[in-house]
Amino acid sequence: MSLQSDIKGNVSYHPQPRPERKRATELQIQIDDVYACLGQCAGCVLAVEERRSQAPDMSDATLKLAIDRLVEHAAAMQPLQRINVTFGIADHILFGADYLVKLHQMASAVIDAAQPVDREHSGVFFTTSLVGKPAKVLAMLHEVRQRIDDRIPLIPLVVLDGRLIEAAKFGPMWREMVLAAKTLFGKVDLSTNLSDDAIKVMSPRQLADFALLNGFDEVTVNWAPTLSNARQTLVDPKAMEQWLLGFDAIAEGRDQITTSFRPVIAKTVDALMCKFDGTPPDLISTVTNLVPETIMKSIEIDHRGNLLPKFEAIGDITHAERHGLEPLGHIETGSIAAIIETAMPKMQRRIAAIHAKGACGNCAYSPVCAGTGFHIATNVARKTGHLPEMQGCPHVAYGLIDRIATEMMNAHKERGLVGAW
Repeated sequence: MSLQSDIKGNVSYHPQPRPERKRATELQIQIDDVYACLGQCAGCVLAVEERRSQAPDMSDATLKLAIDRLVEHAAAMQPLQRINVTFGIADHILFGADYLVKLHQMASAVIDAAQPVDREHSGVFFTTSLVGKPAKVLAMLHEVRQRIDDRIPLIPLVVLDGRLIEAAKFGPMWREMVLAAKTLFGKVDLSTNLSDDAIKVMSPRQLADFALLNGFDEVTVNWAPTLSNARQTLVDPKAMEQWLLGFDAIAEGRDQITTSFRPVIAKTVDALMCKFDGTPPDLISTVTNLVPETIMKSIEIDHRGNLLPKFEAIGDITHAERHGLEPLGHIETGSIAAIIETAMPKMQRRIAAIHAKGACGNCAYSPVCAGTGFHIATNVARKTGHLPEMQGCPHVAYGLIDRIATEMMNAHKERGLVGAW
C-alpha cells in the first residue's frame, strides 16, 4: 500500500507493489514497568500522581507476557548487530535488589534470543535517580552486582533533574553514588528531562561539565511534551531550540561527551539522502518506507501491555494517550510483528495527516520529522494550543534538523555528490 495526500491534507491508501523491507541491525526495546519516583522533573512524561505509586506498575503476568512476545520478536529479527532492553520510566532502586535481578534475568532471555553480533554493546538498562541514603543505595547496588553474571551487562540509566544541578548538598552525595555505580557496572549513562524551568537554571555548558565531572560519557536529553506537561515544555520553544543547539555544539566539540539526538537526526537525514540523485525526499515515501522499518526495531510496551512505536526525536517519545495518539495495539492479541502489521496503515495515515497541516505542509524537513518522531510534539502543541504566534515550526525541530542536514549536505558536496535538498 502507499499513501497519497490531497491538497486539503486528506490521506488515502492506494495499492502498490511493496518494496522489500530492509533487515534491522539494531533493536531497541523499552518496558515501562515502573512509574514510582521521588523526583519532580517538570519535563517528565509522567504526571505527578503517577510517580506516587508504591509498587511496580506492570503486573507480573503482563511482564511475563511482554518478555515472551519480545523473545519471539527478537529471534525473528535476526541477524542483529546490537539489542538493548531498557526498563523505564522512573526509579527502579525503590524496589530493591530482588526486583532488579529478576529484570536482568528476564531481559537476558530476550538478548539471547536475538543473538547479537556485538554483545559488548548489547545490554539491559534500568532507570534510576540514584537519590536516597548513600549507604543504603550502594549496599543494594553491590548486592545486585554480586547476583548477576557478566555475560550480559546491566547498566544504570541515571535521570537528573536539571533544577538540582547547582544544589550544594546534592552534588557530593550524588557523585559518590554515580562513581560507585560506574565501578560496579562498568558504565553509567545520564539522562535529563528538559523543561522551560530546567533550561533557565541549567545551561548547556553546565550539563556538559556536570557529565564530565561525574564520569558520564553519554548524555540522553529528553524533551517530550505531553498533554499534561505542555505548560512546562512548550511555552518557549525558541529558547528550548537555542538550548539544544548550544548543547549540540558543545558535545560535538568534546570527544568525551556524546548525545543521543544528533545521531538519530543524522541517521534519518542520511537515509533520506542515500540516493544522492538530486531528488528532494518527500513525506509520503518516508512514511511508507522508512517508518515501518523504524517501528519494527524500536518498540515500547507500557505498564498495561500496550505496544507503542518508540521514536527518538529528543529522547524517547511514543504514540500514546499522554501524547494524544493511539498505541499500536495490545500484546494479548498476538505477536509484535502481527500487531505492527495490522496497525501500520492507520498509523502512517495519522503521521502524514499531522504533517499535512499548517507550516509543516510546506516544510522541506517534514520527512525528517516523520522519521524521527517530531510529529508527536507537533500533535501535542496543536492539541494544547501551544503554538508560536508567527507561522513557522511549532517547536524545536527545524533549527536542529537544518543545522545537521546543512552540515551533511556540505560534506557530500565536498565529496562531489549531489545532495537531496
